[in-house]
Amino acid sequence: DAAVERPLVRLFKPFDELLVDSKDFDVTALEKFIDASSTPKVVTFDKNPDNHPYLLKFFQSSAAKAMLFLNFSTGPFESFKSVYYGAAEEFKDKEIKFLIGDLEASQGAFQYFGLREDQVPLIIIQDGDSKKFLKAHVEPDQIVSWLKQYFDGKLSPFRKSEPIPEVNDEPVKVVVADNVHDFVFKSGKNVLVEFYAPWCGHCKKLAPILDEAATTLKSDEDVVIAKMDATANDVPSEFDVQGYPTLYFVTPSGKMVPYESGRTADEIVDFIKKNKETAGQAKEKAESAPAEPLKDEL
Repeated sequence: DAAVERPLVRLFKPFDELLVDSKDFDVTALEKFIDASSTPKVVTFDKNPDNHPYLLKFFQSSAAKAMLFLNFSTGPFESFKSVYYGAAEEFKDKEIKFLIGDLEASQGAFQYFGLREDQVPLIIIQDGDSKKFLKAHVEPDQIVSWLKQYFDGKLSPFRKSEPIPEVNDEPVKVVVADNVHDFVFKSGKNVLVEFYAPWCGHCKKLAPILDEAATTLKSDEDVVIAKMDATANDVPSEFDVQGYPTLYFVTPSGKMVPYESGRTADEIVDFIKKNKETAGQAKEKAESAPAEPLKDEL
């Protein structure tokens, strides 16, 4: 291309505008240019293997992500696609990536984000802090205005949560994302909480042990043992859950420590008895060293 003013970096690609140029030779700027330009403006989540590399790059990115899920084979797919591609172009200078996903191919994403098929068509945003924002039953003409509300900070986060149990009378209490703060941090009790995955073998082995420990401590009104399915609920940011099972002990004064002691019922009971606080002790600690306010959002 003799008309090109050199030097420049030109990236050729098999999508969107097919080629794109940059004259910023700063290393960081070049990395950003290549990263942004080598992925489609809107990544397609379907069963086409040609799209898989872009999907991996999309989900591995730390940037905010906007995801529109609908049924590609029914409904007004083309009108959604046209509006959504227009939105991606309109907000191309924002730190956000765009994806359009077929309901049939996106079941894993639905499980991960806690979405339901009866909410489709839906759009969800996950920001860099893992907060999520959801618009279910979205119409094409609502997409741009909803995205503007997100960028203006006018949307409330969506939280993945199982329903709060109506009956919770087992020795180990069930907590979910919608009540974990009230149950663990605001109950005025000493709480040993387990974050588990239903498929985890170590969690299955630990379950009867926690039941035994909870039964042993049943008469102690200051103590609760609880569990949360971390695959079906958003884990609060206060807890660092990297694997399963992960256990934390939280006292009424707000002291929170990972439980890393033995995995027998006797060892769990002994730990709780040695580390628990009474209501009076908790009040004294709170008055002498007030805890930082807890975050209610994820």
